Amino acid sequence: MVKNLDDLEFSILFYLQEGTQRIRTLSSLVGVPMSTVYRKIGELEERNWVNVRNREVSLSEKAVLLLKQKFEVVVGVIHVEHQMLNKILLKASQPSGWEQQIKVVVEISESESLDYAIAAETAAYLYTGYQTPSACIAYIREKDKKTWIQFLKERGYRQNSEGELADIVLFSVRSVPQTISLNGVKCVSRKRVFLEGLSLMGRGLLDSLVISKSLEERIFLTVPEELTDVVA
Repeated sequence: MVKNLDDLEFSILFYLQEGTQRIRTLSSLVGVPMSTVYRKIGELEERNWVNVRNREVSLSEKAVLLLKQKFEVVVGVIHVEHQMLNKILLKASQPSGWEQQIKVVVEISESESLDYAIAAETAAYLYTGYQTPSACIAYIREKDKKTWIQFLKERGYRQNSEGELADIVLFSVRSVPQTISLNGVKCVSRKRVFLEGLSLMGRGLLDSLVISKSLEERIFLTVPEELTDVVA
């Protein structure tokens, strides 16, 4: 089951702020067996919070960046990350752009009375016009997941494996986030797009930087000179 970071994982991240640590040292610092630390480190590595090399553990670039932000931003990112881990990847049978994928999601939503909320890089583009999205990314309700997959398969979509390219990415959540209508498309708020970008890093970080101007949020970067032009 997908879950938020727990107390032990927070403790590991806390001690890693002091620098790279061996797993044996971390086991002593947090007071649990090495087998437990190995398991927790594996979970943190999978979520891109730590790097592991030769039994030595260090904070990832993502962790270093987030731990410099305001407390409420870090908590928000962890909450959003938790919701974005449970995803469904779908590929269209015929090549088509992200705009067509949004149309498909909206049409299914309206015809079948199913909730959705466009998110992440797709919503960021609809808000800012910056960085054309690679796919239609949206939240759907967990209880509607099978129904969404059924209707998308009827339209020629197939489910992809993790790591493969997708035309539609659905995040299955208990309750769809609140939305704002942009030209008839339901999008998550700018604040949530900002948090999603920080959670995803990569191009998501650039999306967050652009959105941050309208939110009057400041992102503390480790190498700000490389990204100065983004917020100029």
